[in-house]
Amino acid sequence: MARPPRDIEPGTFHVTCHSVRDTPLFRDDLDRTRFLTELVAAGTHEGWTCIGYCLMTTHFHLIVTVDTGVLPVVMQRINCRYACAFNARHGTRGHVLERRYSAGRITSDAHLLAAYRYVARNPVAAKMCATPQEWPWSSYAATVGLADPIPFADASCVLELFGGTHELAVGGLRGFVEES
Repeated sequence: MARPPRDIEPGTFHVTCHSVRDTPLFRDDLDRTRFLTELVAAGTHEGWTCIGYCLMTTHFHLIVTVDTGVLPVVMQRINCRYACAFNARHGTRGHVLERRYSAGRITSDAHLLAAYRYVARNPVAAKMCATPQEWPWSSYAATVGLADPIPFADASCVLELFGGTHELAVGGLRGFVEES
């Protein structure tokens, strides 16, 4: 059975990708840094904006806004380059990722907020940390001003949904994400 065609229309997406057989996709901080290097390079592609990310052990989450045709091109680049670097570094070969990335179209402001909260809270749900802002491999702490800014991640569209000044928007987002 043929795979359904990729959604290539412009929009905002929650993208995720898992390692093969639930083996670690990120064995250590060097792997995570390498992946972020590829994510930074993707940010230079016109028509791609990373709203947020979270790197787990066996998978990653991205929330991105893209122009027509950009998502499959950039995801192929990120995943291919990361997999090649991973195999070279660890002396392995073959597939690193289980299957093609999954990309769910975000269809409303409420959906964007729910996806953002899910991504930010993923390490808490996995019992890897107690609060979303503690996880160093997520853009959340930087978004709410608790870590250095991440130049390639722009969550302003999420903050704007809370209205008011930047400080009020950050407070609203923190209340929304951090409440258990």
